[in-house]
Amino acid sequence: MKKLLFWMVLIVGIIAVIGACKKSDDSTATTAAACSSSLSTTASGTLTGMTSTMGVDNMTGTYSMSWGGATPTAGCIDTYGVGAMIGYNGIPSDSLNFKAQYIVTSNTSFTEILTYYSDNNSCATVSGYHATSYTEFSVGDNITISATESPYPKYGTKVSYKDTCFMAKGVTDTATAFINAMSTVSGAVTGTELNQSGSGSTYFNIMALTDNHSGTTYDWLHVGPRSTSAYPDNYTSGSDTTYQ
Repeated sequence: MKKLLFWMVLIVGIIAVIGACKKSDDSTATTAAACSSSLSTTASGTLTGMTSTMGVDNMTGTYSMSWGGATPTAGCIDTYGVGAMIGYNGIPSDSLNFKAQYIVTSNTSFTEILTYYSDNNSCATVSGYHATSYTEFSVGDNITISATESPYPKYGTKVSYKDTCFMAKGVTDTATAFINAMSTVSGAVTGTELNQSGSGSTYFNIMALTDNHSGTTYDWLHVGPRSTSAYPDNYTSGSDTTYQ
């Protein structure tokens, strides 16, 4: 089981693109039904060709955020992480737990899903969720990065992917209001899943894997600051995320 570490200084990245995650076999976030054939929350397939300390490595399965270096059970984040996310308007104000997950869904796609929970410490009672499917995942050239900060590596692989499908549901009225406050959403109704096309934007980014980082048995996935115009050349933006 591989896991992903969230760094507190990157909270802006969480709000923009769900955030940093820890890989696990957990599938409890898959409570959401697919909005179309392009959005799945079932782990399947492998994204290949990203550079790592071992040469070339693959990304597969489900990655769940680990807040501040902790290892939450089945990806469930609680305590101060929840308060911080509410403070940055990253999750609804009635949330007591949450999971932020990247799920590899095929050989060319992945889904980002943020699930909110209303029970304390167990992530058993879903109060809402929103998810975006990214398709047409493509790997380009490897790059060397001359200046970067820990925990980022000095290498990366250029990747691109398309924002294809969006899905959301508020189980509580507070979660529904949170979803309707998103700039691209309107008309969400409590208890009803909202399905709509994504923005259609193609994002350019860099990703890399770090094997057995800091003596652990986990691999880390590093994701740079995405752009609709050009590949980034480093991991130094506040919207970067790091996965373990």
